[in-house]
Amino acid sequence: MRIALLADTYPPANRGGAGVVAQRLARAFAARGHDVLVVTTWPDAATETTDGPVQVQRLQSSYPERFRNTVAMMNPAVLGGVRRALTDFRPDVVHAHNVHQHLSFASLEAAAATGAPVAYTAHDFLLFCCIKFICSGGRVDFRQRWFNCAKCQRFRWNPARNTAINRQMTSHVAHVFVISEALQTALRANGYGGAEVMHNGVDAEWWAKGDGTRFWAKLGLDDSPLALLAARVSREKGAEAALHALAKARNSEARLVIAGDNPRYAPKLRQMAQELGVGERLILPGWLDADTLRDAYHAADVTLAPSTYPDPFNLTLIESMAAGTPVIASTLGAGPEIVPDGETGFAVHPDDTMGLADRLSLVVEDPAFARELGEAGRQRVTRWFTLDRQVERTLARYEALIAAA
Repeated sequence: MRIALLADTYPPANRGGAGVVAQRLARAFAARGHDVLVVTTWPDAATETTDGPVQVQRLQSSYPERFRNTVAMMNPAVLGGVRRALTDFRPDVVHAHNVHQHLSFASLEAAAATGAPVAYTAHDFLLFCCIKFICSGGRVDFRQRWFNCAKCQRFRWNPARNTAINRQMTSHVAHVFVISEALQTALRANGYGGAEVMHNGVDAEWWAKGDGTRFWAKLGLDDSPLALLAARVSREKGAEAALHALAKARNSEARLVIAGDNPRYAPKLRQMAQELGVGERLILPGWLDADTLRDAYHAADVTLAPSTYPDPFNLTLIESMAAGTPVIASTLGAGPEIVPDGETGFAVHPDDTMGLADRLSLVVEDPAFARELGEAGRQRVTRWFTLDRQVERTLARYEALIAAA
């Protein structure tokens, strides 16, 4: 099968989210003997390269952020390159991931013009919400309302955006995948019914092979209790909620590692930690590569993911569970769907500081209990969230789409 993937970003040009999912799928498809092309973008000159057996066509795209809602509809800077890459490759199926920022939703029309069926994976709310409902603080019924968007986006708002996106989706996409039931609910509320839930997956065996002592040595740490938050360093991903929970937790030796990039936000977080009296217990090592992150999960007593917005699917939850480390997820978004409360960890509202602190204390004070949760998490990932399962189900859907075309 000849499979073309469209993704705004692709590692190493990005460090998380949809780009990582696209890379894991691309590599797995290629390992199964399929010919795979990824069409993606970056700010430098266009280039053709490879990611192992995967062909990667990188197109140049760079523009002021304030124009993102307009570029989402059509980006003429890359459309010609998308058409040429797909025409030359002659795909049997095209699978689009995030295209809202650079490739644009007009790339779906270019994909359909090849005659191949087009699939689309919704990784977030960007089909109908410009900023993933972050402005809601988690209190949202998922219905997009133009007056809220106009107020939120102000001069960046383009009233034609959502209509143009919907037209591309309904005219050129044969099948829609969605990464969680929570996100499926949001799509239904905005006119995108019929999406198939396809949970993200991980290589459970690979994530199980980390070495916590190696991570401690790398950061110069001892084996005191450790909580890990691996995400973009931001309020929305739960950095402040985690810090407040650390300050309220019963164990005064526990430390918090927040692994991710955000040099503009980090000083504010350090100041907050000082004001809360936990300045010496906050560690900001920056972005971690995959090998180091795997070791970090094994070093941690618990992984935190208290997102303050309805996070559609936090990859760190299944990565941590695959490593055998219990998790504390947000009740907003897909957290409870991935982490049944009390079984593989806990699901707590991010505003419930005492609830977060209590669950954090429970895990770090009782290693035997933490091991039970961790083992249950490992088993849950093995059953429901493996990359093999995701790949096999996706390939089966491709074959059905090709047969029906």
